[in-house]
Amino acid sequence: MFDADAQALRERQSDGDYLLPAYDDWCFSRIPGTVADLLGADAGPRLPAEATADYDDVSRVVVFLVDGFGLAQWDGERDRIPFLREFERTGRVTPLTTVFPSETAAAMNTFHSGALPSEHGVVGWNVYDPDADEMFEALPFLRKDGTQPERIDRADVADCESVYPDLAAAGVETHHVTPFPSEETVPHTYDPEDLSTFSDAFAEAAESAADPSYIFAYLPQTDAVAHGEGVDSEAYRETAAETFARVENAIATLAEATDEDDAGETLVCLTADHGLVDTDPERNPDLSETPFDLVSDLRTLTDGTPIRFSGSPRNVHLHLRDDRIEPVSDLLTTELDARVFRKREVLERELFGPAPSPTFERRLGDLVVVHRDLGVWYGDEEPGNLGFVGMHGGLHPDEMLIPFATATLDSLR
Repeated sequence: MFDADAQALRERQSDGDYLLPAYDDWCFSRIPGTVADLLGADAGPRLPAEATADYDDVSRVVVFLVDGFGLAQWDGERDRIPFLREFERTGRVTPLTTVFPSETAAAMNTFHSGALPSEHGVVGWNVYDPDADEMFEALPFLRKDGTQPERIDRADVADCESVYPDLAAAGVETHHVTPFPSEETVPHTYDPEDLSTFSDAFAEAAESAADPSYIFAYLPQTDAVAHGEGVDSEAYRETAAETFARVENAIATLAEATDEDDAGETLVCLTADHGLVDTDPERNPDLSETPFDLVSDLRTLTDGTPIRFSGSPRNVHLHLRDDRIEPVSDLLTTELDARVFRKREVLERELFGPAPSPTFERRLGDLVVVHRDLGVWYGDEEPGNLGFVGMHGGLHPDEMLIPFATATLDSLR
């Protein structure tokens, strides 16, 4: 069943051509609290009760998170992937918004903690922390030259605590099937370049997890292909088909490892951290060129390096010299089909969420630029980013709306 409230959510959260996060109810940020609640634990706010009203006595939750496979992508691939249609028939697909920014570094820190970006302070893929005098990529925790930051610890990238100690305290065993190890859960790693390795890693988790349990499986392949080829490409369609073939196989493996009497107590969920929008690399604006030439307007690190890298091309944080904030805002508003948010407006509108932490406030740009449907970045240093087709991070409905699809294991047999 496809939840009929999709259009209502879209209309309620729309702001012109943009779509704002539904932090108070139907938001990605509430998935960890929902999983915990279903398993008898408390890990923060959950989705409204009707999101899981059909599911009682759950002893195992399995979440497959397909990176970048938003609601628009689900709709676009439904006719080509029978598994999606079958999942809709047997379960339900509830639309949610993701957080802002609609990108993996921010969203996944939220997913593992329940904290909003305004709390954990990961403002995008790229982070500038003035206290540390560092610019770095949040998830790989690397500078642009490939070295690790020296003036900030990895543990301080996100100002939050994970939900997994709370789950463990409630007796819930958590397993992660991901391309990278997890220190706070039982890890089952696989090679993201070879999806065939996912099947063995998931089988290991399914066979070893002792209920009550939570199995989280992360698949980043569709997002990676979309950056280079776009959503409307054969490469993307092939990768999506292979990804969901692996998910379907994993569910079959889960069914084999589960007693028939327990299959009704196992809840299977499919979701995404964000959706995608195809940009036009020929038109993606370059902030280092005319008419912008913004590099000289930027503040610098103590060594004189301009602070270019903060946010992402769909969520650009500009850390500007004080006398350049007003003129740069006017220039960008005139030249771009974009929302140019002042810092005060970001905080007043709670764009990244309420209750901003000191970590978030110091990392927030003087201006935050969100183009309607293009990527905006610095071609002098990272021309490849302007060459991406599929992007995310902004407030386009195709980036912001995601599925939260649920079904019991016995209904999927």
